Amino acid sequence: MLAGGGECVSDLAVVREQQALLGLVASDSTAFRTIDRIASDPVLMAAVRAAPARARERFWKLHGAPARLTIDIEATLITAHSEQERAAGNYKGG
Repeated sequence: MLAGGGECVSDLAVVREQQALLGLVASDSTAFRTIDRIASDPVLMAAVRAAPARARERFWKLHGAPARLTIDIEATLITAHSEQERAAGNYKGG
C-alpha cells in the first residue's frame, strides 16, 4: 500500500479493489489495530525496522549484491522562496 503511494490506513481501499491480484486485505480497523499494536511494542518495532536489512542480506547472499545500488529518497515539499509577503502554508503543508 505504501509503495503504491498510500499515506494512511484508509488508503487500503485501493488495494482492496484489486482482490483478484492481491488477495484478501484487512479492514481499516483491523489494519489500524495491528499497526497500533506493533507501534506500542519496542521489540516488534525493532523487528519491523530490521526486516528490510535481513531481506536484503539474504537476497544478496543468494543472488549476489548488485554492481550498482540506487537509493530512492522520498521527496518532501520544501518551499525555498515565495514572492508573497507573509504567505501562509498551502494545502500540501508547505
